[in-house]
Amino acid sequence: MSRRTPKTEHRKPDEVYAVILVGGKGKRLRPLSTDEKPKAFLSVTRDRKTMFRNTLERVRGLIGEDNIIVVANKSHAKLVKKDFRGIGKRNLILEPVSRNTAPAIALAAHAIKKRNGCGIMAVLPSDQYITGRNKYLAAIRSAVDFVRKKSDAIIALGIRPTSPSTQLGYIKVQSSEFRVQSICKVEKFTEKPDLETAKRFVLSGQYLWNAGAFIFRVDTLLKAVKKFSPGIYALLGKGAKHYKDMPDISIDYAVMEKTRNMYCARGAYGWDDIGSFQSLIPVLKRESRRFVLEDGKVTKIL
Repeated sequence: MSRRTPKTEHRKPDEVYAVILVGGKGKRLRPLSTDEKPKAFLSVTRDRKTMFRNTLERVRGLIGEDNIIVVANKSHAKLVKKDFRGIGKRNLILEPVSRNTAPAIALAAHAIKKRNGCGIMAVLPSDQYITGRNKYLAAIRSAVDFVRKKSDAIIALGIRPTSPSTQLGYIKVQSSEFRVQSICKVEKFTEKPDLETAKRFVLSGQYLWNAGAFIFRVDTLLKAVKKFSPGIYALLGKGAKHYKDMPDISIDYAVMEKTRNMYCARGAYGWDDIGSFQSLIPVLKRESRRFVLEDGKVTKIL
């Protein structure tokens, strides 16, 4: 009797997968953002689509739906399916408990590796306000092309700062020629500096805001997690019951600040991180959305 060989997927080398993260709790946006409906599922634009829905529709211009992976808390599965109708079971990765971006991204990389060990991941947050869709996709394409040529590279998307914000992370690049180059080596990350430091960063011209989006090969990321965050790597594939034992740590702290293969691609698109009421209110005004304001907090978007 012959033994049947299990079917495997025939995937192209360098095939690109988008991983959309919707796990952010939005604690600084309470009471607007809640445990039942966190900020990724809020509508801040005039089209009244959620931030997650807008993220999904932007990336559809570059990546087919079968290659779009969503990582969310299990309690938000219905919200994801409402915006992403027909999402395949294997494309929805549900966290049994909330953890930070490092476990979520590692979990997605582990799942994609089973489908295509030579795949490239574009990790995209879903709680941002982005304008200039074509320029956004161009930045992702540029990063993907770079990774195809330099397989061990991990690329962060960066945005030229328009003000000395103390609420955002900064990326310093090594090359003083970054004004004319699209991708440069990263020298260091700095998370939420004080005002004087932020002013110095902006004036130097060598710092960009960290947009929280990353592009890399699946195997490159998993090797980096194994090296720099073995506590996460050891639990991959062990089942949902072990997910709670993973450290609650961001991908920036777990990997990006430690690896020597970090690069930054400059994005020319409009970008705002919706992480506080200070950043949310100008976006709502720009989009002509009415809202209720109490004690400096938006309590309802009309």
